Amino acid sequence: MSGSFSSGSSEKVRYLFIDGGCLDSLLEALSNGLFGGTKLDIDYYKLATGFHKVFYYDCLPAKKQGEEETIYQNRVQPKLELFNHLRSLDRFHVYEGTARYRDKRRGQEQKQVDIMIAVDMLTHSFRRNMHEATLLTGDLDFKPLIDALVQEGMYVSLWFPKGRTNYELVDSADSRQAITIHNVQGWFTDSFQGKVKTPVLNQLSSPDLDSSWQQLETIKQVAYEAFIYEQAGNYSALLPVKSGYFLYHHHDLEQLKFYVEHIHSPNVFRE
Repeated sequence: MSGSFSSGSSEKVRYLFIDGGCLDSLLEALSNGLFGGTKLDIDYYKLATGFHKVFYYDCLPAKKQGEEETIYQNRVQPKLELFNHLRSLDRFHVYEGTARYRDKRRGQEQKQVDIMIAVDMLTHSFRRNMHEATLLTGDLDFKPLIDALVQEGMYVSLWFPKGRTNYELVDSADSRQAITIHNVQGWFTDSFQGKVKTPVLNQLSSPDLDSSWQQLETIKQVAYEAFIYEQAGNYSALLPVKSGYFLYHHHDLEQLKFYVEHIHSPNVFRE
């Protein structure tokens, strides 16, 4: 076919397909947990490093019942600006679905986005436009799509939110990568890098904390144990590891505990 890649080419063609709702949810969770709700400034070219094309799928928020038009327009403006920014980038393509607001309990329901992702990934695979497809999502509904692509012979890589994704989806891909704050920090714009701080790590051979540190609590989880200390409004988390001890320092106790849980909990929780 005219659109297919050359079998003799040494460079592998890689396409990235992004579930925008999943990415938004991940960035919001990390922002709230680690940075006090500060909006994370992402350089999408950094996110797309190594990909020949990037396809981004999302929809504008639905208007709530009784919501004033001015309030609604102000609420959707940031997402409109994001869509327009992504459309301005080389190699990026944005596709919008629709959304409707159900009620306070069920919230917003997306329409068409999942189908658009499935159709596009299957089409590009069938036409052999790419050697490898990477899907960024945590939605179990995409498992049948990944199964079909794998059976078609396409190499499928999954990027998924760490600790928030069903193991059946993760296991269906050829390769998988849990997205952590370390990955997201690599996507920050250069100007944003210095504006936010994550806990500082020191590796120790022994639990070297002097008597001025007061132990506040012990956190015991299946994957790790952490001892939390405080000294003059600063906080530390001491974790025994195979090579000795990890000691994290941070100025905010809740952000420190969120970080430790985020980094040291399993990528995927299995039944």
